[in-house]
Amino acid sequence: MGALWAIYLIFVFFAVSQCTIISRKYIAKLDDKISNEELLGQHKSTSVIECAARCQRECSFFGFNPQMKKCRTHKKNFTSEISDEAGWRYYLHDFVPKDCKDLHDNGHSNTGVYEIYPFGIRSRAVRVYCDMDTLNGGWTAIQKRINGSLSFNRTWTEYKNGFGDPIQDVWVGNDVIHQLTKENTSSLYVSITLQNGTTLYEMYDRFSVSDETGKYQLFLAGPVTGSLEDSLGGRLSKTYFSIQKRNVI
Repeated sequence: MGALWAIYLIFVFFAVSQCTIISRKYIAKLDDKISNEELLGQHKSTSVIECAARCQRECSFFGFNPQMKKCRTHKKNFTSEISDEAGWRYYLHDFVPKDCKDLHDNGHSNTGVYEIYPFGIRSRAVRVYCDMDTLNGGWTAIQKRINGSLSFNRTWTEYKNGFGDPIQDVWVGNDVIHQLTKENTSSLYVSITLQNGTTLYEMYDRFSVSDETGKYQLFLAGPVTGSLEDSLGGRLSKTYFSIQKRNVI
């Protein structure tokens, strides 16, 4: 295996009035090997940069052969399905999403359930519901109560660790919320739908929760926008709480 090294790939997309920059890092892992693990596609590429540009969305790693000018993109990381073939070098996509905003910023635009790593790559993955549509997307759902089938009358430990199903009713867990908000750079979005079909919302610019030693104390700060206010004129049908990293300069 060759020496470990990394490349950084910058994509710049120009629109009428804005420029979006996405940075990705890839680390070289294997030389003179070829993998067939969940092959997404094989393409002609003139450079490793062009090949890396094809590793988007579902792609986890790619291989490039400069002599053959070929690029292979794959969905899963390296496993046992690797054989010898000279000229190939493989690069691992070194992207670990901490929250839904990370996923959104790296090209994931479909609302649904994803895995994030709020405690770091060496810790457990957490399945969460990501809202990629509301207010430009990138919102991590911390609570959903959709059909009322799940009881929220729970113990301290259950609220600490989380419970439910991110597709339906869920509490993501106080420890997870603390990890996501401890740097005090998150906003909170609350959406409540009444039984008459009316949807109200409130957004708090700053939101955080302390750790367990601080008894998961809630912190909210303005500015506050929305239509929810302090009282509701009807019975609740469903509620939705989600958070997003603020753009802090």
